[in-house]
Amino acid sequence: MRVALVVTVLVTYACVAWAGEPVEQQAAPIASGMRDFERNAALGAVLETRPGTPAEIGELRLLADRGLKATQELAAEHPESADAQYLLGSWLLYAYRVVEVEQIAFDATRGARTETVNRMIQGLADDPQAGLDALKKATELAPGNGDYLLDYAAALSDWDRTFQAAGVLKGIWAGQPALSKEQRMRAGLLLSGLSEAQGDLASAREWVYSALSLDPLAAEAVEHLRYLDAAEAAAPILEESYEATGEEWGAEEYEEVGEEAPEESYDEGSYDEESYGEESYDEGYGGEYQ
Repeated sequence: MRVALVVTVLVTYACVAWAGEPVEQQAAPIASGMRDFERNAALGAVLETRPGTPAEIGELRLLADRGLKATQELAAEHPESADAQYLLGSWLLYAYRVVEVEQIAFDATRGARTETVNRMIQGLADDPQAGLDALKKATELAPGNGDYLLDYAAALSDWDRTFQAAGVLKGIWAGQPALSKEQRMRAGLLLSGLSEAQGDLASAREWVYSALSLDPLAAEAVEHLRYLDAAEAAAPILEESYEATGEEWGAEEYEEVGEEAPEESYDEGSYDEESYGEESYDEGYGGEYQ
């Protein structure tokens, strides 16, 4: 499951020089591919919430097929272009495609039947690794581009590479590369989201405070802090509900279904040092962008 982070794909053009081509020819295919990508992503997000018309579905299919093919050819022709690699990773990870699936439908006159429906799927590849590799290559080709690094870290987080994402973010938070105030704030909020996803609300709050120290009136940071306040207020209620449910399913209930009540708790048996080690964010991935 993806963590609750949204990658904002930025329209940024590093204008990496491709030998023998004017600047206009360099930027044109990137700009065209980004426009198609933005249209695909916006339309796909809408069609996840409602059925699409035949024209909308056809447009989404066309954009996905055309955009991915063109970007793959561009990246193959100019493998040292950070912009092309970044655009390829964006298509692979965050563009939408249409798949046909079968589902069971019921109605009063015909009863149960199987029907084929269109479903919107984010990501043009079944395995996200190719997209992550493309974004990573973009950061290697343009190591000073903070937006590419932030989007790469957010993508790692979206696809559950949590430790790796934290390592990248902590590296750029420490000044590798130098970030603008807005970029540092985004890094802090992404780190807060990672801590929250790990259940560490205290660390999540500290990262929000770090972001707010850059701009105390930043709307996104203030809103995130309010969200954490609500999450912390709800935590005792959820814990009480969990404990009440656990008490109801005690030894007597296990005996009724012919099973033995478990003796080992989650904390005692699930996360022993031998299985998981003691590696922290910093030890595991902090050196990736040293």
